[in-house]
Amino acid sequence: MKYVVDTNIINRLVDGTLEIEDLPADGDFVATHVQMDELNKTKDEERRAQLFIKFATTVKQVIPTESLVVGISRIGLSKISDGKLFSSLRAALDSRNKGKPNNAHDAMIAEVAIVNGFILLTADQDLAQVAQAHGSKVRHYAP
Repeated sequence: MKYVVDTNIINRLVDGTLEIEDLPADGDFVATHVQMDELNKTKDEERRAQLFIKFATTVKQVIPTESLVVGISRIGLSKISDGKLFSSLRAALDSRNKGKPNNAHDAMIAEVAIVNGFILLTADQDLAQVAQAHGSKVRHYAP
């Protein structure tokens, strides 16, 4: 089994509000460049270093996103799709949370879980509900 680790899971592991033992032990953890890019936006250098160390020791593989989104995607780390699933996920997230700026990122993360049949690990209630409504298996870590 593979699990897609949302960025907020890495943050919670660093904060100590979630322990590695709280995560599933029956598979591998994967992420995309989206999570790495979100971690890289952390302004505090020490915090950013802690996040990347936790990312590197938790995530076994970085896999490509299923859609290429201008302004977000990285060439070589993204696939080209028809955009329908991504657009549906983003629209559902926008509807739930009034268009938060990171909804495109979250839609890309959820899309990877859905297309590949992976389980999404997230602490984001909106993302968890939208991903489930689109057919993803989700493990939600409530605050």
